Amino acid sequence: MNSYEKPAVSSGIPQSFSRTAASPNNRFTLKVDTKPVNIPLWGRQAQAKGTEMAPSNDAGRPLVDPSVLDRLRVELDEDEGYCSVFVGNFIDCLPFRIGKLRLALTTGDLDGAVDAILSLKTSSQMVGAERLAGMAMDLERSIRDDSLSAEPSVALPQLAVNYLRPINLCSRQTLHRLQAQRPPGASR
Repeated sequence: MNSYEKPAVSSGIPQSFSRTAASPNNRFTLKVDTKPVNIPLWGRQAQAKGTEMAPSNDAGRPLVDPSVLDRLRVELDEDEGYCSVFVGNFIDCLPFRIGKLRLALTTGDLDGAVDAILSLKTSSQMVGAERLAGMAMDLERSIRDDSLSAEPSVALPQLAVNYLRPINLCSRQTLHRLQAQRPPGASR
């Protein structure tokens, strides 16, 4: 049985929420607080305001950090087999994750946008796609912040304009790098 306690917020994302889940054997409470974060402007919005495009906070991040999968191999005491399947699944699902994010942002679907960006962020972190994960974190913050101050049907399409092009470019670069790092003959 789940119960939610959400403060009434017209934007759709509360500044904080608590969730209590109870079952016969356990009970837990999760409290999440969001805080405003300054996010750099991207693309046309930055140019329209007469400023140069802000450099990405992720410029120093590696496109792909191979040590993430190396640690996974060591922890699981496995060979290339598991990691090849893991990376193959990420490669196969990435276009769908980006498509889901695009659809949610352009249609103003707040719940869908939050779900899609969390999926992109966590899957990117799990394969070591550091730059893409960083961009997803930036967009996640913007989704949460902008939906507090503006109607999601207005704020989310604007975020699509500002973020989707750099995320698409980074995702293509990430795919190429991961495919290049796969062992020869690994189909998955």
